[in-house]
This record gives sequence, structure tokens and C-alpha cells, in this order.
Amino acid sequence: MSSTIEAPGPTTTATTGRGRRVRPPVVTSVASLAVAAASLTPFVYLIVQHGVSPRLIFDEFTSPGVPELVWHTIELAVGVSVAGAVLGVGLAVLVVRTDLVFRRLFTVLFVLPLAVPGFVSSYTWVALSLRFAPQSRALFGYGGSVLVLTLATYPYIFLSAVAALRAIDPAQEEAARSLGHGPIGTFVRVTLPHLRPAIALGGLIVALHMFAEFGALQMLGFPTLTTAIVQRMTVFGDPDAARALSVVLAGLSVVVIAVDAVVRGRARPARTGAGTPRPPRRWSLGWTGPIALVGSVVVVLAALGVPAYASVTGLVRSFAPDGPGIPWAELGHVTFTTTRLGLAAAVVAIAVGFPIAFLAARHPGVLSALTERGIWIAHSLPGAILALSLVYVGVNWLHPLYLTSTMLVIAYVIMFLPLAVSSEYVGLARAARDYERVARSLGDTPLSSTLRVTLPLALPGIAVGALLVLIEVEKELTTTLLLHPTGIDTLSTALWATTNGEVLDFTAAAPYGVTLILLAAIPAAILARRTLAQLD
Repeated sequence: MSSTIEAPGPTTTATTGRGRRVRPPVVTSVASLAVAAASLTPFVYLIVQHGVSPRLIFDEFTSPGVPELVWHTIELAVGVSVAGAVLGVGLAVLVVRTDLVFRRLFTVLFVLPLAVPGFVSSYTWVALSLRFAPQSRALFGYGGSVLVLTLATYPYIFLSAVAALRAIDPAQEEAARSLGHGPIGTFVRVTLPHLRPAIALGGLIVALHMFAEFGALQMLGFPTLTTAIVQRMTVFGDPDAARALSVVLAGLSVVVIAVDAVVRGRARPARTGAGTPRPPRRWSLGWTGPIALVGSVVVVLAALGVPAYASVTGLVRSFAPDGPGIPWAELGHVTFTTTRLGLAAAVVAIAVGFPIAFLAARHPGVLSALTERGIWIAHSLPGAILALSLVYVGVNWLHPLYLTSTMLVIAYVIMFLPLAVSSEYVGLARAARDYERVARSLGDTPLSSTLRVTLPLALPGIAVGALLVLIEVEKELTTTLLLHPTGIDTLSTALWATTNGEVLDFTAAAPYGVTLILLAAIPAAILARRTLAQLD
């Protein structure tokens, strides 16, 4: 059973044995609407708090430099999504469809960049660049940002593509080959259309990540709407201008979500027969084998080698006689805090996201589409706006939660709920409804059949959702910087405090960077292990 990210495809309408549509449970519908509405709190805050007039948005949008920021945001999202799709699908094809040597090892290594935060990756690349080419500015700007962020985010598309490739019936490809199509023609005509939903979902995750990215772009010197929003809030002290730009960013997010719905369409991998899926025949790379091997090594070195080298080098300097040493007590404290917050957010996200995933998998329709798409909007908003909205809510209505760990967990859940829901959907979609019908025929109630039958079958997908949320929480920076309670730091905020956004001294930051990568590597390695199970 697959348990990696897959694109939600259309599901069969829930019906009775006579074909009559089954209405979704009222409790599930209400819970889904409540969760979706709560996740839209930051967006509502943008519109309601002090009002954001069309005139203010127009004035801000037409002010000097803002159209360029909008263009930067769009081209970054498109560039990283396209580059990530090419890289992620290409690597997935290598490990699933070819006889690439060490393919199992490479599968694990291709997933592990998920453990490297974007701002850590950019920091290490810049630190390495300044060390070996101090006068070079090649890494800064659009090109460097696309390179570094593609290497940090392509695993989202890689995981989706691996799962989708394993779900395709090899008989379809074999039929195309028998009709005279070569490997490339077969891939373009038969395989690639089945990968469209997976690529669309992975691309959506990557694009919305780019909309919300701050730390990496700040270091790489590439201004976008998000960097401008944070600047207007923290430097200029102009929250109205920040809100106006955030409305523009939210509008872009809605457009991207709509485009994803069109691109994803109703395609889903199909099988031409029943029974257990069999693995496809692997393509022989022949003389291109060494080229594929070298390319795979280059990707691993760029995505993992550079952060590892810069981090370990800084860590070694920390142990030097004249080095700053390692603050073991503080390092242990922030590691425990990061783990505690990540686990709490993962559990809560899985719990509150289950009704939305259940509604989408078992009762697809307008309601499920609205709730599922609604939760993606908050995923694209800058952490600064999310933090500002939660501060407003905390001060005015939930004062006991203001500047507490609970408020921080709420922020994490709002930000990363789509990752949990997408994975839960995959697990639920693979748990056949026939088992539920059998349980109901034996006297089980709907709730009992869901808990005793559906939930265990969907558990692999649910576990993947929890792992993805855990990874993202451990890496999150912007919202944590603005919402963490006094005296409570995470690995990300502790690392950022040592650099202060600069790239002059990585020695003090190295212990936190290495620990952060190692900590996030644990759930990433579990994801890689699950991905390996699909290769056999």
C-alpha cells in the first residue's frame, strides 16, 4: 500500500447498493466547515481588521517597486515549480523505471533534502560562495534563489511521482511499446498523462511554499511580496501596507489553487485488469547509465553535500581552542522544545484534518471541494500575517492563549494542515468502501466501521501526513520568530538569532543547523523507507 504523497483524484460518488447518493454525515460536514473556517482566520483578518479598501490596495500595488515584487513572486513560484517538476519526475523515473545502480540508496538520498530548511540551505550556499568566491554575486538574485529552493523542495514532487509511477498499470505501457512507440514516446503519450495529478499536487505545494518563503530569500537577496510584507511590518511599522500587499498575495494564491484544479483535472492512474499490481519491466540505461549515475550524484551533493559540508565545517570550528564552543544546555533545551511543538502540531493537524479528508474521499462534491481548497489559502500567506492575525485574535478573544505554546501550535496547524489532509485523503481513498459496507451489514454503526475498519486501512497515509507536518514545523522560521513565547526558542529561531540574517559567521549557528537537519532527517528517513517499499 502506498503511503507517500499522491494527488487526490476523483473518487466514486458514495452511493447505496441501489445507486442512490449517500449524504455525508452531518457531524463530518459541520466539522469540516469549522476547520476550514478556522484556517481562513488570517485571510478574514486581512479583509476585516481596519478594512482593506480597494483604493489602498490599488495605491499600494501601484507604488514604486511593488509591480516588480509581484513579478518576482510569480516568476519565483513558476521557476521553482517547473524546475522541481522536471527534477522530481526525472529522478522518480530513474529509481522506479530504470536499472540505475544503487537506486535504493539514491531513493533515500533523494528524499532527505526535505530535512534541510530552505533558509539553512541558502545560508550554507551563500557561506560557501563567500568562502571560495567572495567577489562573486552569481548566487544572489533570481537564478540562485531558483537553484537553492528547487534543491530544497523537489522531494515533494519526487514522492508524488514515485507513488504515481507505481500505480500505473504496466500493461498500458507495454501495449504502447507493442504498437511501435519507443521508451520516450511511450512515456510522453502514456505515462506522463497519468503523472499529471501527482505533478500538479507537488507543484501546488512548492508554489505556495514560494509565496510564503522569507528566510531563504532574505539571505539570497531576492525581494518578493513576502519579504516586502515582513519589511513593512517589522522595519517600517506599517501594518496597513503589509495587509494590502497580503491581500494581493492571497489573490495570487487563489489563482494558483484554481489553476491547480484545472491542471489536475479528473485524471487518475487506471488499471486495465484486476488483481495485485505487478512491477513494470525496467528500462536498460545502456551507455547512458554512467551519465545518469553522475547526474544523481551531482543532485545529492548539491542538495545535501553543500549544507552538510558548510554545517560540519562550522561545527568543527566551534570545537577549536579559539572557537565559541557549543552551548549544550541551550541546544538540548531548544531541541526538546522543537520536538515537542512538532509532535503536538502533527497530532492536532491529523485530528482536525480527518473530517475534511474523509469528506473528500467518501463524499466528493461542492462542500468537500470548498473545504479542501479553502485550507490551502493560509498555506500561502506569509508567516508574519498569520502571526499578526493570531496576535489580534489572542489579544481580543483568546487572551489566555496569547504568546503561549498553544497559540504557536495553532499557527502551525493552520499553516501545514493541507499536507496532513492530502496524505489522509490518499489513505482513505485506498481503503475500499466495500469493507465498510461489509462491517455495516454485520451490525456496525457508521462510526464503529470507520474506527475499526477504515482507520486502520488508512493509517499509512495518515502517518505520512503526520511526518510531513512534523518536518515542516521543525523547519518553520517566520511565524515562530513572531509568536514564540518569551524564553522559549526553537532550533530555527536560535539559529536565526546567531546569524541575524547575515552571512558573516556560521560558526555560532552551526550547532543549531546541524541539529536541526539531523532532527528533521528522522521523519524524512521514515518517509524514504516507506518510499523504498514501493520499489519492489
